[in-house]
Amino acid sequence: MAKGKQTRTGRFALGMLIYALIVVVLLLAGLRPLWSYLVAYEDSGPEKAMDRYLESLDEAKLRELAGPFLAGLDLRWQTQEEAFAALNKQLGGDLRYALKSAGTDLRSNTYNIRSGRWLIGTVSIAKGEDPRFGFAPWELTEESYDFSALLHDEEITVPDTWTVRCAGTTLGESERVGEPEEFALLRDFYGDSRFTLPHLVTYRVSGVLGEAPLSLTDAQGQARTYDAERSEEELLANCGADAQAEIQTLLDGFLQRYIDCLSNASRNVQGNYNALKPYIVADSAIDKIIRDNMAGQQWAHSHGDTVTARDDLLLMELGGGYYLAELDYTLDTVGNKGHVESVNRVLVIMQRTDAGLKVIELYSL
Repeated sequence: MAKGKQTRTGRFALGMLIYALIVVVLLLAGLRPLWSYLVAYEDSGPEKAMDRYLESLDEAKLRELAGPFLAGLDLRWQTQEEAFAALNKQLGGDLRYALKSAGTDLRSNTYNIRSGRWLIGTVSIAKGEDPRFGFAPWELTEESYDFSALLHDEEITVPDTWTVRCAGTTLGESERVGEPEEFALLRDFYGDSRFTLPHLVTYRVSGVLGEAPLSLTDAQGQARTYDAERSEEELLANCGADAQAEIQTLLDGFLQRYIDCLSNASRNVQGNYNALKPYIVADSAIDKIIRDNMAGQQWAHSHGDTVTARDDLLLMELGGGYYLAELDYTLDTVGNKGHVESVNRVLVIMQRTDAGLKVIELYSL
């Protein structure tokens, strides 16, 4: 009796399972048209069509759209391939669309296409003629692009003794902007016929995509890098290694002997002057100043002034055998209150003579 009851229970459970499976199958079969209907409804919206359009703008499509624009570029500054690479990188997938109120009705929409804040094109879509579940899909009807908003002009300001090239083309007068400017550090020396001083000039490269491929070389043919924040000292430094060593050797001997002449700590005016003479040009500006001061130094002197440090900020060839050094030196002065340190900045002008490099002028800054 118990065995018959268990058999009937098993048959009932199996029947219920089969019935449930049949119901599920019927439900899925009934929901499939509804699901297709909902998908068709969602895909029929104009925004979905524009999303698909932006996704279609791959590299090949962009190359096709940008072809006429790239063909009109100034190829002195970058090749078409370089320009396209810069364009592709600049867009970088950062595209969005926005509906235009003008050119929009119930069956057609027009959108602006933007890259960042730049307007680069317009696209029009319209409802198609092949509805699905009663919903007509939106199809592309027109697209127009102008990438000129992505072009920019690049300016660079360098000494006029430097050579600036863009993509191998040397920039010249036609790329210069404005008038040459004086260096503030050298302003007091312009107009002195002894010196050939550089000026600052600005070049402009117009209509490039991305970063202009600029290269710089100084008057000695050495490659330079551009930095808009670079100091005048860095721009003006133009001495080779040999000239630098010669200038620094001269300053090593000159500076302390010059201080000795001014301070007369040894109380030997003539001896101080004799020690300085090998480092200066006879009858030069600095020679005359030292000799004019020698008479007063017979009765005046310090307790001691020693140069303890020197920092050469700029070593520059002025042309015509003249050189300039801008430097800071630290002076330890012994006074009534003991040792006092001070930092002094000066410009030293030097001239090449038959006896070598010598100092002709010194200016305190």
